[in-house]
Amino acid sequence: MAVVADFAAVVADMIKNGMPATRHPFRRKVLDGKADRIDFAMFAVQTYHRNLWSSRFAAANHARCPYPEIRRGLLGVVIEEELRDDGGPSHAELMLRFAEAVGLPRADVEASRPLPSTRVFIDTIMNLSQGHWLEGVSFRASEIYAPIGSGAWFKMLQETYGFSADACEWWHTHAVADIEHGNIALDAYGRYAHEENEQRLALAALERMLAAWWVFDDGILKGAEEARQGADVGFPIPSDWR
Repeated sequence: MAVVADFAAVVADMIKNGMPATRHPFRRKVLDGKADRIDFAMFAVQTYHRNLWSSRFAAANHARCPYPEIRRGLLGVVIEEELRDDGGPSHAELMLRFAEAVGLPRADVEASRPLPSTRVFIDTIMNLSQGHWLEGVSFRASEIYAPIGSGAWFKMLQETYGFSADACEWWHTHAVADIEHGNIALDAYGRYAHEENEQRLALAALERMLAAWWVFDDGILKGAEEARQGADVGFPIPSDWR
């Protein structure tokens, strides 16, 4: 492949066209106002498990990054995922609160078992995070356009589904935080991925990261359907939800 001068722009375009965003059937179902409590319960539990690993993804990437300014950004992500700068709750805690608003007992979520698809997502992103630092920062790239989606979900969950603003704080927080997170990736790829081997490595990692996101959303959609049929999905579904 030929070296691309503005590699950050290539990455941004790849994320715009490759993330599930509004294209995945699960996300379209939510945005079309057709999701039910089982859909949201499945989303909440799987996202809770994903959030438990978010700081570890950033920490592993931080340990392998040779550039101080990028490391500082990754360190900020670790702190934010574990405990917000303002002393507020972690992202995992905010998702727990959303799960409670859906109707799941906190203890059931904390004791839940992630779906196989969620485990695949976690393993894929951790594997990338423990590889070359340009591979690890691919996960940050997934957040480049996330603030737009988070803002839309924050509004839609209240207006369409009747959740309170407090219950939806996870999306409000990400609408702000992910701007900085995505900028870490754009800065990293724009400043330090200049050689052909570096760009090739980064593109392969981005493709794996994007595939992991689709697997994650596939699992939520399928898991919700299996839950309606009474299957074991790793946490109890109230019988009156089916």
